[in-house]
Amino acid sequence: MTLRRILLLALCAAVMFGAAASVWAEEEVAVKDAMQAPSKAISTTQEEGVVNETTQAPAQEAAQTIDQRALDTLKTMSDTLAKAKTMSFQVRSMVPIRTPDGIWINLYGTSRVIMQAPDKLFAATAGDFAAHDFYFDGKTITSYSPDKNLYTVRPAPATIDAMIEDEYAKYGKSFPYADILVSEPYEVLTDGLIGALYVGVSTLRPLTGPGGIKTEHLVFSNKGVEWQIWIGSEDHLPHMVVATYLDDTSEPSYSVEFGDWKINDPVDPAVFVFGNASNASKVEFRDPAANKQEVL
Repeated sequence: MTLRRILLLALCAAVMFGAAASVWAEEEVAVKDAMQAPSKAISTTQEEGVVNETTQAPAQEAAQTIDQRALDTLKTMSDTLAKAKTMSFQVRSMVPIRTPDGIWINLYGTSRVIMQAPDKLFAATAGDFAAHDFYFDGKTITSYSPDKNLYTVRPAPATIDAMIEDEYAKYGKSFPYADILVSEPYEVLTDGLIGALYVGVSTLRPLTGPGGIKTEHLVFSNKGVEWQIWIGSEDHLPHMVVATYLDDTSEPSYSVEFGDWKINDPVDPAVFVFGNASNASKVEFRDPAANKQEVL
C-alpha cells in the first residue's frame, strides 16, 4: 500500500462514499473528485488556530534533509495508532472544488469515524457534502443516504487493509483517512520518502473544547507530495495535516483537522451494522466510473 492522497486527505467520508450517490438519484450532480490533492501550499504561519513557537522552515527544505527526530515522532504516532484495538475521532475540513465555470469554491465538511481492528469501520459525513453513512463489518460495505433514505450494499474483503486496497483497485478511489486506519501507518506514510524535517513545537486550538494542544510540527517530502503534520506531544495522535501534491497543478492545497480522539474505548458492535431503523429503500450499487461520472 502506498501514499495515495489519502490522509492528506480532505478527508471527509463523503469524498469516498459519494461514489454511491449516483445510485441514489438520477439528477445527482457530479462534482470534481476531491481526493485529487492540492498543488499550492498554505502558509502554516497563517493557519487559524495555530500558534507556532519556533521559526517555520519552508517545506521545500524537507526534500534536502532527513531529520531523525521527525521520523521518530512519526513512528511513535504510527505505533500508537497501530496498537489501538478501537479508535474514534472527529474531522473538520475545507475541500476545494472547481465549478464548471472554473471558479474555486470551498466545501465545508465534518466526519465522525469509528474503527475496530482489523475488520470493522463506520464513518458518517455531514456539512456541505451530501450526508453519507458508511458501514463495513468485515463482509459487506453498506452506504446510506440519510437525505434520500436510500442505501446500497456490496461485498467487501475481510479486513480494513484489504477493503481499502480493493476500493482503490476497483474504483480508483482512495479511502478517506486510510493512512491512519491501516495496520502499518508508518510504512504507508514513509513510502517514497525523500525528506523529513522537525520544525518545532506548536500550540493548536483544539477541534472541540477550550485551551490549546501542544504538538510536534513535522514536514515530509514523499515522491510527488509535500505534507505537514501536527502530532500531539502527549497523546501522540494527529491533530492537523496540510498537503501539497507537486505532480498535480489542477487544485489548491487544503488542510484537515482531527480531534475528539478516543483510543481503546469499548465500542458497541451494532455501530458497524446498518440497522435500517428508518425503513430505507435498498438500491443497486453502480460504479460511477462505468457511467463516466466523476463524483465527490
